Amino acid sequence: MKNVGWFIGAALLLAVAFLVQSPYLAFALYAFLILLLLSHLSARVWLAGLDCERSISRQTLRQGEETEVTVTVQNRRGIPIPWILLEDYHPADCLRRGNHLALAILMPGQSVELKYRLRCPRRGYHRIGPLLMTSGDLFGLQRRFRSSTQRDYVSVLPTIAYIDTFDVAARRPMGPVRISNRIYQDPTRINSLREYVPGDPLNSIHWKATARTGTLHVKTYEPSSVTGGTLLLDLHTDSYLPEDREQRQELAITTTASIAYLLQQSGEQVGMLTNARDAAEVAEYELEQEAVYSRDEADRQNRGEATSTRLSPLSVPTRRSLSQATYIIENLARVLPGQGMKMEAMILQEAPHLPRDGALLPVLPQVSPCLALALAAMKTQGFAITVFFIKHERGYWEAAKLLAPHHIDVIHIESERSLHEISPARIGQ
Repeated sequence: MKNVGWFIGAALLLAVAFLVQSPYLAFALYAFLILLLLSHLSARVWLAGLDCERSISRQTLRQGEETEVTVTVQNRRGIPIPWILLEDYHPADCLRRGNHLALAILMPGQSVELKYRLRCPRRGYHRIGPLLMTSGDLFGLQRRFRSSTQRDYVSVLPTIAYIDTFDVAARRPMGPVRISNRIYQDPTRINSLREYVPGDPLNSIHWKATARTGTLHVKTYEPSSVTGGTLLLDLHTDSYLPEDREQRQELAITTTASIAYLLQQSGEQVGMLTNARDAAEVAEYELEQEAVYSRDEADRQNRGEATSTRLSPLSVPTRRSLSQATYIIENLARVLPGQGMKMEAMILQEAPHLPRDGALLPVLPQVSPCLALALAAMKTQGFAITVFFIKHERGYWEAAKLLAPHHIDVIHIESERSLHEISPARIGQ
């Protein structure tokens, strides 16, 4: 638009020069129009001939760790670029060592490199890039901006509190012992033999004992224990009080990550459901490469993020795996508070898909009467449930009052220290 204004103004002045029959004014305007055309074409051609590439040494970090970022810009056109300013965007709260800015002259085939280190002090899914390139003509009449399409992301994992006394199995101390809370019969654990009665399944008949005695005998089994569990993390924005919302949300994420890690270390199954948004879905990975004409417009383009429309819960299926906790913790690095599904709706919707040989471990900032009824319904279906309530004294007593009639235990997590003081006897009751 700026160039169009210059061209229109010059054309009007040229018309005036013809009317007043001034050859000197006409000559000056001819020269100005040629200069303006050359500056317009040169600025456009210079930025169009650049290749940009970014590499990041580590894309998954713990809080306080560093990663090295290297950006390489190469002039692949046969035209020299007399000046170009490069600026690589990164999160403002990440500490930087090195220079993310460079002013350079690029000859044909030449490249320039930016190299710096970032230290990320907080959990999250942090965007690095895009690269903003600024150039213009030799005469200073205009500048042109272009941002690269490549955006990279670094996941910073949540804090993990190592819980030495944690055991989620219902009504049992540490270690594999027989329990009375029967969920399923375990066909790998034969208890005894007895005579066949009508209704016994044929696959339980012990054929050797039947042949030896001449009477049908069947095998009986020890019940399976309730091992591991599914973590239910509530990150609905309205569930948290505004004054300490962020602090309680981070404590809820730390609690979920810590229990997931401990369950895996104990060799038990673990999974997670949460009504949070996934930052990887919110971010726009693909942006069209577009020339812009002002720094403000370039900044708006670089800040542009899509709005997540997720209504289904973010899920990590419950299973026993050596990498299960790692997968859950990496997902927790990306979670964002959302306005989607309420916790009670998520529990009732996902109930048919939850394994009944695992406890339910809700991590909650508040317990409403509707949520208490939803948890009570899961309790009557045979699930062992232990609620971890996040840092609110009055809310904790209200939650305990609502859940006590349904024999659901509530553990108050006031800080990370509370995780180290959990009693095994209280888990999965």
